[in-house]
Amino acid sequence: MKTPEHSVHQPHAKLFETVFSDPVEAVSFFQAYLPDALTARIDWNTLVLKENSFIDEEFHGSESDILFQAKLKDRGKDIFLYVLFEHQSKPDKWVRFRLLKYMCRIWDASFKEFPKQKKLIPVLPAVFYQGNSRWNYSTQFSDLFHDKLKDVDFIPRFSHFLTDQSGFSNDEIRGALKIRIAQLLMKAAFHGKIREIFSILSALMSELPENGGIRYVRVFIRYIAATQERKTVEEFAGIMKKHSERIGENMITAAQEWFNEGLNEGLNKGVIKGQIEVIEKLLKVGVTWDIIYKATDFDENSFHELKKKLQQQIKPVRNPYQGVALDRLNASQ
Repeated sequence: MKTPEHSVHQPHAKLFETVFSDPVEAVSFFQAYLPDALTARIDWNTLVLKENSFIDEEFHGSESDILFQAKLKDRGKDIFLYVLFEHQSKPDKWVRFRLLKYMCRIWDASFKEFPKQKKLIPVLPAVFYQGNSRWNYSTQFSDLFHDKLKDVDFIPRFSHFLTDQSGFSNDEIRGALKIRIAQLLMKAAFHGKIREIFSILSALMSELPENGGIRYVRVFIRYIAATQERKTVEEFAGIMKKHSERIGENMITAAQEWFNEGLNEGLNKGVIKGQIEVIEKLLKVGVTWDIIYKATDFDENSFHELKKKLQQQIKPVRNPYQGVALDRLNASQ
């Protein structure tokens, strides 16, 4: 779905993709948040994950997506279920425009897979939003046009389903166990209230099964490690250990792996930066590329690639949860 780099640098996207890729969890989400009349028409035993992403590159820092295909119970026709995860600080009215683009890309991809199809496969678009303020925009695409034009025949018409989890309330969280934990973690991280959910979170995580549960323990603790200070992670691992020795120990191991990865990444940056500095010093004193290549194994082209690699590693990654506290402070003044 996403590149490894995207997953490492975007913990919210990684958590979303990992949990939603589990068919049992995905079905529980759809059945919890979509209308009953609609979910009753879908044969959930046929749900299949599609390994594609359709979002614009410029929105990789604030959007994630996942696509499923299933069959309808009546006549066995196919349907796509597309979830766009919006983790921005505030709602965006142009999500509907991007959804239309993404839906067209889904149809383009479907023609590559089913070139002989005679009808378009319906796409059910759903927006899963966690932000700082309530979603206050229409879900109707036609509402993006001026009122006098909304009723003309040539305007595209569709609406998306919306799961708005901007508020900090456990009552809004539904679904199977793992997807409830994921929702709770993301909401708490956004609102800066991770410690406030330690009690309910530890109780939920204690229910994770032996078989397959450890994988999710690692996913959840790595998310906490990526979004919280180290002492917060260690505090929660200690609490969790009282509930379950097995889960607590695996949490500590997963957290340590995360911190070690961060240390190794920093060391790699240091090595690359050192190589660049040496070559630049040689160039300044007039050393030719022939000699530099013999000494360092880098020619002019590979040197520029090395610099580009360093720039990519140190490029700030937009975290939609950063700055929330500052925004609130400014708003209160």
